[in-house]
This record gives sequence, structure tokens and C-alpha cells, in this order.
Amino acid sequence: MSDTADREKVNAHDLSSPPSAEEVRGQLERILASRSFRSAHSQSRFLRYVVEETLAGRGNLVKEYLIGMEALGRGEAFDPRLDPIVRTQARKLRARLAKYYETESGPGDVRIEFHKGSYAPAFQWIGPAKPVVAESAEIAAAEPPQEKPAVAAFETATVAVAAGARPVWVWAVAAAAVLCAIAVGSFVLGTGWRPGATSAEPASIAVMPFVNLNESNAEEFLSDGISDELIDSLKQLPGLQVVARTSSFRFKGNTADVREISRQLHVRAVLVGSVRRTGDRLKITAQLESAQAGYHLWTGTFERDASEARAIPWEIASAVADVLGPAYLADGGKGLAKAFPRRAEPSPAAYQNYLKGLYFWNKLSADGLAAAIHYFQQAISEDPSFARAYAALAHCYVVAPQVTTAPSPEALAMIKAAASRALELDSSLGEAHFDLAVAAEYEFDWNKAEEEFRKGLELSPGSAVGHLWYAKFLAIQGRKDQVFVHRKIAADLDPVSPYAVQSLAGYFSVMGRYEEAVMQFKSALSLDPAFGLAHQGLGLAYLLQGKHEDAIEELRLANKWMVGPRRMALLGYAYAKCGRLTEANGILDDFLRRDKDGSFPAVAIALVYLGMEKNDQAFRWLEKAIDQRDLDVTLLWDTPFEPLRSDPRFVMLLRRMKLA
Repeated sequence: MSDTADREKVNAHDLSSPPSAEEVRGQLERILASRSFRSAHSQSRFLRYVVEETLAGRGNLVKEYLIGMEALGRGEAFDPRLDPIVRTQARKLRARLAKYYETESGPGDVRIEFHKGSYAPAFQWIGPAKPVVAESAEIAAAEPPQEKPAVAAFETATVAVAAGARPVWVWAVAAAAVLCAIAVGSFVLGTGWRPGATSAEPASIAVMPFVNLNESNAEEFLSDGISDELIDSLKQLPGLQVVARTSSFRFKGNTADVREISRQLHVRAVLVGSVRRTGDRLKITAQLESAQAGYHLWTGTFERDASEARAIPWEIASAVADVLGPAYLADGGKGLAKAFPRRAEPSPAAYQNYLKGLYFWNKLSADGLAAAIHYFQQAISEDPSFARAYAALAHCYVVAPQVTTAPSPEALAMIKAAASRALELDSSLGEAHFDLAVAAEYEFDWNKAEEEFRKGLELSPGSAVGHLWYAKFLAIQGRKDQVFVHRKIAADLDPVSPYAVQSLAGYFSVMGRYEEAVMQFKSALSLDPAFGLAHQGLGLAYLLQGKHEDAIEELRLANKWMVGPRRMALLGYAYAKCGRLTEANGILDDFLRRDKDGSFPAVAIALVYLGMEKNDQAFRWLEKAIDQRDLDVTLLWDTPFEPLRSDPRFVMLLRRMKLA
């Protein structure tokens, strides 16, 4: 292409703005039709898939398993640890892209490239060529000799040139790196926080529980609540993966080194802080640290009246976003205001009650849930326009069946009323869509449930809870190939959550991959030896392997740590399967005595009958469980229901649940 043609092509675009989705797709089609890619079918499918997912706003969810299954034709049993096809094709794709841009592209084109450690591509314009010497002189002039961080950034860029990167792009990055390093006055760019960093981790952060510096534990709700608010705020930042609360709060009261936290949570930055309240004055200190190098990236102190606490998490999140830099934003850094919208601030009293509600909700106990409902209702009473309080209240009603009893029609109406009101006040609340999805599940309205889950995940793709709830929806539907995808995403978002790890193990167990299941359940128990669900899952996996004594022991431990009919029912099921009918009948008789008013979970009774191979009675109690709208009736998923699937009555059960 001639210099004149180069200039005309460049002038046709505003190179100061990021390429639009249409411009990226146009470039993608040109690449796929080029000589370099014409016969590279696997790499073409790979490239098309990751580009489209990134343009759809799901770049942070593009993982090795998904690429293998969706783009490269691997089945649901694909295991990236055993099959390196994705990594192999990624290396070939990078090399082929480099060849294309070297031989078939020029100024004014869109560059599609991959930063190391990420399968989500980045997009930028290729500008007109400039003299490299002039660029180098400009950088040297801008660099004060005493600024070691700037020198480190400059030297890193120089290494990239030596490795064969195109000079214009690399020198532009080097210039930006130097200026940013000088302006920030930290090691942000010199320690991994820059485009093209060689870290194996994506842009990721963990918010540690802020420390309560008051002598009284009565202020614990405030420090915990501010941490929760920060996690929620940072999740809105495009391109940034935020570790879920379950994992980050496992370090509460722990003095682990930042680098150790980074290793366990797989993050590149850690936000720590403290809260002190003196009378009506509040002092909050926050500190952002580079997880890999252990350097401080930013420190901020906020001293306000306690009545102004509600604005501080937003300000801290905005400051963190500024420090991490616009390179990690999906829109090139122009959407910070959109990423952190100034929501209508609730009244001080409403916000205090809201934080107290969050504190008790996270205890996930019957008493904690009752207290949370009380405080969220108080928050709404204080400020009827407080959207997040409505969403939190809906969340309480959704999880109530897990810690109390099955939902009544009144509870379903309250879920829908609270979640709908939350969305009327703030349409960006993805969590409210998850609540509406669960409400639709209880009514067997599966199309509505899927619609709400998809809306929720579009708004809150970083919600581990959202992915886990959607995975359960998929399990109920029998869509096994997709269950693993969302459980794996949840485990990535919540890496040291025993719940997320054991949910992944449950998939392996159902698929008959018992050795992998056992390994994963043991991993969950290494995180929390008292986690009943992991003991339950491990017991069932042992039972399916024929290890009866081990199975009984684990299921007993499950009942020790988590009381409930479902756990006791699985123990009764195991006793029956192992031929220990006396113990099984003892559990069954107790269940039947407790069902005097018909409110006892019928699925628990059905499970014991299934273990005894009394299918007629099992079908009768499963009919009652469907009447109770019990979502534990996962007929198409759970292994204990497998012997019923060839019976004509099984189809009738599915029809009653509108699954057939």
C-alpha cells in the first residue's frame, strides 16, 4: 500500500477512539478471508469465538474449557489439564496473527491481539508509521533519571521491541508507561499492571475484609458492609475480575502476606483497609497492593461524618479504577462514570440498617436470616427509594427454603414484589434478576427463569452466586453439558469457596468420574473440614464406587455439621443401599412421624424409599414433593433418581414439572 493510500485509510477513522464492534467484526472477516487464515480452520473458529464473546461483553468469561468445547469441538468431558489443544491452538493463532499483520495489514486496520495470560482479545487501531528514533528521543526527554519505576517500564517496552513487536505500537505503549509511572509515582506499570504484562493471571483483584479498629464488635457490621459494597462496586468495572466475598472473607482475621493471598486467590492486586469510628466521625483507610511484587500502589484516607459513609465505597472503587488504568476497561477507559454510576444515595439511617442486614444475611442461618429481613425492611421504611435494600430483601426470601422451610405462595409473591421494585428503581441490579429467576423456577416457568438468569448474568457476569444458581437451573433441566461450564466459572470467581469447589465435584460425580469427584470434594474439605455439603457429596461418591463404610462415615459427618432432612435422607438412602435396613427404617419412621401436617419435605422420604428400591412409594412421595414446589427434585440430574427414568410414571413427573 502506498503512503498516500496509508494516509487516506488512517484518516477514514478517528484513531483516538477505540474501534467499534462493527469495525472489529469487519476486520475479523478480512483476517479470516486472508491468505494467512484461509486454510487455518481451527484457528479461525478459535478467533471468531473469542472475538464475538469479547464484543458481547463476556471476555472475562472466555476460559480454556469453553474454547475447547464451543470453538474446537471438544465434548463436555473435555479436560484442559489432560488435553492441551487450546494452548496449542492459541500459540499457533498468535503466530498466524503476527504473520497477517506483518504481511497483509497496514495503517488504519484494527489490530486484534492477545495479552499473555488472557484468551480475551484486545482491539486497537494501527496508526501511521513514525520514526522510531524520534519516539525514542521523546521518551528519553520525558523520563527523569531518578524515577526508577519509569525506567523499569521503559526497559520492559524495549525488551518487547527486541522480541519482534511492531515498533510504532510498542513505543506508544512505552511512552504511555513512562508517563503513567511518573504520574502515579508507584510501581503500577513496572510490576504487572500494564497492557501485555507477562503475568499468567487476568486483570483481577481481591478485596480483603476491612479491619474493625474499634474495641467493640458492635461496629463489625460497618467494616464488613463497606467491604461488601466495595466488592459489589468493583464488579461493575469492565475487564476486572473480582474475587467473590466467600473467598476473600476466608482471610478475615488472617495476617497472611499479600503474596500468599495472591497465590491462593489467583489475583494480581489486593485491596486492604480499616475502619475506625469515633463518635459521629468515621475514618476509613484503604490501600491497594501489587500482589506479585508486594508494592503499595495507592493509599487513601477518608474522614467523614458517619452519615456520609454511604459515598465512601464508591469513591474508593473509583480511585482503584483510576490507579489500575484505562487499559483494563472494555471501552478503552471512557466509561469510568458508567462503570461506577452515582446511584441515588440512601438516607444515612437506611444505609446503616442496610449494612446491618448484609452482616446478618452472610451468616446464612435461620436466626441471621430473620435479623437480615428485619434490617432490610427497616432500611426500606427509612428510604422507600433504596433499590439495593429491596434486592437484598428479595435475596433473603430466595434463600429462606435452604435454611428454613419450602417457600409458601406468600413468600413467592414477596420475592417478585421486592425484586421487581428493585429493578424499577435501578435497572442495573443483576442480582434482582437472579431472584426473579428462582421465583419463576418455583412456578415451573422455565422459559421465564432462563430469561431472568441471562439478564442477570449480562448485568453481573462476575457473580459467583448467579453462575451457581444458573447451574442448578441447568441441572434441573438435565442440560449436563452446560452445568460444568457455569460451575467452573463460579469456582474461578470464588477460588477458595468450599461451596463452589464442591459444586464442581458434584458434576464429576453425576458424570461417573468418581476419582475426580473424590479429589474435588477433598479439596473443598481442605478449605473447611466442617463443610457438610462436601462430606455429603463425598459420601455419595464413595457409595457409587461401592465403598460402603467410607460412604456411611462421610454421610454421618454431613449430618453432624449440617442438620436437615435432605442430609439425613441421603444417610437413610445409603443405609438401605448398603443393606443396613434397620437403620434405614429408623430414619424413615422418624420422617413419617414428622409429616403429620404434610409440611415435611416429601423428597426426603422419597429418597429413603429409593434406597430401599420401593419405587411405588418413591413415586407417591415425589408427587407430593412436586406439590410442595421443592427444587431439590432434580429428576434429570441426581443419580438416586436414575433407576426411575425407564418407568412410564417418570415422564408423568416431568410433565407435572413442565420438563417434558
